Amino acid sequence: MTRDDTAEGRSDDDVAAPPLARKVDYLFRRMHPDERGPYSLQEAAAAIEELTGEKISHNTLWKLRTGKHDNPTKRVLEALAAFFGVPPSYFFDDEVFRTVEEQIELLTLLRDTGVRGAHLRSFLQLSPEAQQMVGELIESTARLERRARPDDADSSPCS
Repeated sequence: MTRDDTAEGRSDDDVAAPPLARKVDYLFRRMHPDERGPYSLQEAAAAIEELTGEKISHNTLWKLRTGKHDNPTKRVLEALAAFFGVPPSYFFDDEVFRTVEEQIELLTLLRDTGVRGAHLRSFLQLSPEAQQMVGELIESTARLERRARPDDADSSPCS
């Protein structure tokens, strides 16, 4: 996922970073409002204090995100979890992390592609056969677009 590389040049595939740093960095890169980029460390520190009352410096957030500090207090992790809207167990339990990551990826995809709640509600009101037809139409359209741009075919997320 090179489009989401951080300023430090890391990506989701960077296995050298400590697990906590990868999880914190992932939240910063993915969890942000529509039509804007990720929160700055300063924005996050101020918002965390406002939301939870826990004072965390932007330097502490940087250290957690880059793996320079990998043993924060329980209160710091709870405040981070509250800010990003994930359960605190996200930081400790790999199964919870994977489940939350799947949910975040789906939400990110919906956000970045412009799919809105109204689209989903309409889709869910369709019969299973109609849902399958819509899915096939999307896949067919993606194949046609890949053929129109053969140089982009290898980088397409669709198969």
